[in-house]
Amino acid sequence: MSAYGAIARPKVSGGKPTPSSYILPNGQALTVFPCTRASVDDELVEYLAGVFNDVVREGRTYPQKEPLTVEEFANYFFSHDCFVGLLNPDATVASREATLPHNGVLHADGELTIPQVKGERGWREAVLGMFYVKPNYPGRSSHNCNGGFVVPTVHRGLKVGVNLGKAYLHYAPLLGYKASVFNLVYVSNVASLKIWDQLGFNRVGLVPNAGLLKSTVEGEPDVFTDAVVYHKTF
Repeated sequence: MSAYGAIARPKVSGGKPTPSSYILPNGQALTVFPCTRASVDDELVEYLAGVFNDVVREGRTYPQKEPLTVEEFANYFFSHDCFVGLLNPDATVASREATLPHNGVLHADGELTIPQVKGERGWREAVLGMFYVKPNYPGRSSHNCNGGFVVPTVHRGLKVGVNLGKAYLHYAPLLGYKASVFNLVYVSNVASLKIWDQLGFNRVGLVPNAGLLKSTVEGEPDVFTDAVVYHKTF
């Protein structure tokens, strides 16, 4: 729920989104699945809620202060459009190199499913990250979207975040959005700043003392931290 209350999606412009894959620096593939709360099982939602709450407890990237229940998480992350990225061991280097277009999407596989790519692996091993896309404002400004991204601690350092960002740039226009606004990218979140700068987002504002974040030094008090506002036209 935003400060404006419930906000309707814009009209989808590119048809039903399908899975897409991205190559990671280690040669493995990240396959991103569009999903809804109804399309994924409870076990996955519970795992994703736990991953999100780990980030909340870190207290340095999201504004939420207390962990969410599974229901609260589902209402927050699945309220509009949600995407889950899985490590796909079956995407071969040859097929990726043969199908790499200019927009960075390696391939779109409408027949792939999350259970198929997950296989016998646990969620901790299979899930590389997740993000949502939702309107940043209501009504006449609802063509501006916002996204929230989470990469599990165990998979950080693999360049998953920047590839989720590429997926965001692939899917958001298909969902009918014309531009993106990120309201709170804390200046201490150096990894995120690098991603959005790299992907061509513009720094359009700075919110002083936007977050009271946990200190990186054990035992030190929370620190007021500025946040960058990013914008990109699709």
